[in-house]
Amino acid sequence: MTTRSQKAAALERWADEVSSDDLTPLDTTVLQELSRLADQRAAVEADVAGAVHRARAANRTWSEIGAMLGVSKQAAQRKYGQASSAA
Repeated sequence: MTTRSQKAAALERWADEVSSDDLTPLDTTVLQELSRLADQRAAVEADVAGAVHRARAANRTWSEIGAMLGVSKQAAQRKYGQASSAA
């Protein structure tokens, strides 16, 4: 699986090989910020999933977990139930 960071690096390598006469300069700052934030979101989601797994291992209920996540117990169980019980 190729990460966003790897895709960005490949794009930069390609851009280095292309003649600057063929390119129109663009400000990509906002796109770089989106990529960075998406990577952070993925890391946070992995942390949340791990915390849910530990909560379930500590016999916390789906109602409690859902309340801490700001969602219903059904939403928490749907999102994390299989991953939590499979891990």
